[in-house]
Amino acid sequence: MWNCRGIKKKGVSSFLRNLISEHRVHFLGLQETMQQHIEDSVLRKIDPMNNYLWKWTPSNGRTGGILVGVSVECFDVGSFTEGEFMLQMHLSDKQLKVKWSLITVYGAAHDERKDTFLSELASFCSRNRDPFIIGGDFNLVRFPSEKNKPMVVGRFTNCFNAIISAYELIDIRLTNGKFTWSNNQSNPILEKLDRILVSKDWEDLFPRVTTYRLPREVSDHNPIILCTDLATPLKHLSFKFELSWLSHPDFKPKVEEIWQAPCHAESAFDRIQLKIKKFK
Repeated sequence: MWNCRGIKKKGVSSFLRNLISEHRVHFLGLQETMQQHIEDSVLRKIDPMNNYLWKWTPSNGRTGGILVGVSVECFDVGSFTEGEFMLQMHLSDKQLKVKWSLITVYGAAHDERKDTFLSELASFCSRNRDPFIIGGDFNLVRFPSEKNKPMVVGRFTNCFNAIISAYELIDIRLTNGKFTWSNNQSNPILEKLDRILVSKDWEDLFPRVTTYRLPREVSDHNPIILCTDLATPLKHLSFKFELSWLSHPDFKPKVEEIWQAPCHAESAFDRIQLKIKKFK
C-alpha cells in the first residue's frame, strides 16, 4: 500500500517495478495517482510482463485516484466495487482455495469530506461477508501517539476508532516505526496516516501477518509492505479449550504470566485482542 503522489511522476514507475521484483508482490494498492485515466503504456512501465490485472478509479482533477493490481498467478478476480474513496476487488485465492476481498482506501484530505468518507468506510465494512483487508492512506490518525506534535482528539478520530471497534477490525502494527508521512520540513510533522486493517476471519487465514514500512523516496509517504509468511503453513488453527487444563497446576500461573506480560498496543481493545491471541 502506498500513496505515490502521482503515478506519472519521475521515478515512480521504476520504484514500483523494482519493488515488485524484490518483494515478489502479490498485490499493490496505490493512492493519489493524480490521473483521470491510466494508459496501458503507464502500466507496462510498472508491469512489463503483464503479470497483474489492473483496475483504477479516476482522480478528481489532480486530487486522488486509486490504482490496484493483483497477480493473475495468485488470484482470480470475481468483481469490483467502486466507491468515492475506495476500490474493492473480490478475489479467489488460488493457493488457499478461499474467497476474500482487497479494499484500497484514499481517505478524504479535507475535514468537510471526512464524514462522507467515514460513512462509506462503515458501509463497505458492513456488507462484506467474506474475509477482507482494507488499507491505504486514511488521512486520519487514531491516537495522539501517531503524531509527533501535540494534537486534540476530535470527532473524526473517535468515529474512525468506533468503526474499527464495531467491525472488530485488527490494525496490523508496523514492526519498524510509528509514522508513515512527513511534511518534509526542517522541523517536520510526522503522522501515521497509512495503515492496513483486516477482519478477524482474514487474520485467521493469515495468522503470521506483519507489516513494515519502506523508506520514503519519491513520495512523502512510506510504502507499507504486508507479509503473510505462508512459507510454512500452520495446521489446525482453530482454538479449542480443554476443561482438563483447569486442573493442571501450571495453568493459572501460566495464564497470569501471559496476561501480565508487556503488550504494546494503542487502545484497551487492541491490548485485549493481542493478549487473547497470545493465549491461543
